[in-house]
Amino acid sequence: MALVNIPVRRPGGDLTARFDLDPQYVNERNVLAALQHGKFYEQDVASVFLRAIQPGDTVLDVGANVGIFSVLAALLAGPEGRVVGFEPAPDNRARLAANLALNDITTVTVVDRPASDRVTDAMFHLNSDNDGGHSLWDPGILPANHQSAQNPRPMVTRTTTIDTEMERLGLAPPRLIKIDTEGAEQRVLAGAVGLLREFEVPYIIAELHEFGLAQMGSSPSGLRGFMSDLGYETFLLYEDGSLPKFVPRDTKIASKYFINLLFSSQQDVAALWPVERFDPYIREPERAPAKDEA
Repeated sequence: MALVNIPVRRPGGDLTARFDLDPQYVNERNVLAALQHGKFYEQDVASVFLRAIQPGDTVLDVGANVGIFSVLAALLAGPEGRVVGFEPAPDNRARLAANLALNDITTVTVVDRPASDRVTDAMFHLNSDNDGGHSLWDPGILPANHQSAQNPRPMVTRTTTIDTEMERLGLAPPRLIKIDTEGAEQRVLAGAVGLLREFEVPYIIAELHEFGLAQMGSSPSGLRGFMSDLGYETFLLYEDGSLPKFVPRDTKIASKYFINLLFSSQQDVAALWPVERFDPYIREPERAPAKDEA
């Protein structure tokens, strides 16, 4: 086990996020490597959290894993805020609970079901190669997942939806939703249509996992089109936290990495990035690789 303290700098005063991580697990090892270098895991996502989440906010962390972003969201939203973390994998959920306790956080509600587009019985597959790769499709079919192919670990569960949980918990509409579900992102968002149509959720972050999307009957263009029909524009996020890049609906996104998309509006993005300093004579540095390609 490794105990890591990470400063969380914010205008209202700095905070410290604490994590107890076990490097025997692939995903926790990747998280630990980032934190030990003084950076938050998935800095592109963390930069939006740091800019967007305000005291008293509601935040949804769908695919909470061991709690990296649930902890960050809870610290930023403060004692008046609420965070809902969706994490169906038992081992991850135990580690999530430990990290919440380590930070004395009591404002996070953990949902032990996978989020989807409907409430129904389903098979949830635990990934034997990467504890960050559990999914609603069999990870053993991914060519790199040899252990998952040899040692399948399906578990019967019951799905839920964001709309269902928001009504059950009686929470205020979220300011931010983060989704990392290995390709189930469109289904998760389809299960939040009532919320997205009734309220304006200004910031939604979703991983773009092309292979996983295909297993769930979708695609990058399908996911983006679905969100566009709900009034959301697509933005690319950068590791250094700079101004997200607007991508027109008909422009294909091509990347060799797993990346995170921000679904928002130009007005809401401008509210978080009010100034863009640009020198046309300085070439931008290469962006750091995403989590699965490091």
